[in-house]
Amino acid sequence: MHNMLRLKHLRSGLSLLTAVVIVLFLCGETRAETYGIMSDSGEFQPKVTIDISSKEILITKLDPQEKFRSISLQINRRNPALMHNAGLLKIEWMDAQRHAGRPVPFTGPRYDPNTRTFEDSMVKSVSLKIINASARKLFEDKPLSELFEIKINGQPIVSAESVEERTQTVQMGRGRDLSINVDRDRIVFTENNVKVGEIFNVDNRSGKEQVLGVDLPKTGWLLYQLRRKPEQTEIPSDEWNRFTVPADSGVFVVLIPDADPALLAQLDGKEIVIKVYQGDAIRETRKIPIKVAADLRRPEYFPPREAGPISPEPVQDNKISKTKPQAAPASRVAVAWGSWVWGLVVVNFLFLVGLVAYGLLFLIPRLQVLDDRLTKNEMFIHGSREAIREELEQIKEEILRQCQRDAESP
Repeated sequence: MHNMLRLKHLRSGLSLLTAVVIVLFLCGETRAETYGIMSDSGEFQPKVTIDISSKEILITKLDPQEKFRSISLQINRRNPALMHNAGLLKIEWMDAQRHAGRPVPFTGPRYDPNTRTFEDSMVKSVSLKIINASARKLFEDKPLSELFEIKINGQPIVSAESVEERTQTVQMGRGRDLSINVDRDRIVFTENNVKVGEIFNVDNRSGKEQVLGVDLPKTGWLLYQLRRKPEQTEIPSDEWNRFTVPADSGVFVVLIPDADPALLAQLDGKEIVIKVYQGDAIRETRKIPIKVAADLRRPEYFPPREAGPISPEPVQDNKISKTKPQAAPASRVAVAWGSWVWGLVVVNFLFLVGLVAYGLLFLIPRLQVLDDRLTKNEMFIHGSREAIREELEQIKEEILRQCQRDAESP
């Protein structure tokens, strides 16, 4: 009986341990996203999976036998940190057996500095890895669109999720089919975009008019705007809670955060909420989280000053305090030095005024002489033109008279 209980407890422990191991494995596994190209007929063709980690970007073919005559990686021009550290990036190729070759510099012979693009063929290799060898977090918490534009055989790649959402059939009033398309799943502010801000689009793909609403955090913005597409007319902020979007149209949101680190810290962790109304009820809700890089944030509260300004000691009986015998000489030295500085400034100013006056007095006569010469030359040219015109008229009249005589002669 005791042995059966022990066996039962052992089995339960093993099951629990197995479940924990599976959970840890799934949590530690990074999620790779599928990307592909659009055919001429508009059909999505999956090509690669892309996995972005803190120090590496792994690009893997879905079909190991497929040959890419070219694959290009163009650095996003709005990411100056990545551009400045391009020399510290490495490219590593791997074959079907996951054997990695020797890392080569990203900015090597295959790199074009004018377009910031690395381009090479990918025939036998199955995977390509971009390695960040710098000490900076260039890839962490950043989507692919903020890092590189990748092209396969000259065509830009797009994610399978974005294509699936755009082509999904919308059934209004039932199910969880989304009737809007939002091109961002999060807003991340880093040193690369904190000054220029971010823009995201909300498109109505339901096929009919919809009523939407947008809620933003109330503080932390230097500028925020909601504009209609394609006319780009601004929607007043007091109408953001409910506004109408026609079919096959949309809006875009412009967000520029405040430069104050305390206000930036307040934005971190907040959400932008997009609501789709059906009558007076909210049918759909899309939430876009906001993240602010740690190096842009500071503690919300700052420690007070430990000591205030020190007031000068009073002077008694017109005597200078003996505790600071050097105070008076130092003041005299400071006053003398300040007088010398102001004297130099005044002398330089007078010198510049004299130089300008001399230049004007010296240049004005020469300018007058030059103007006279230009006037005389213009008059000479005008006279020459008139003389040539008169001579041509005389020749013309002589030719006409000669022609008339020849016509009258028998």
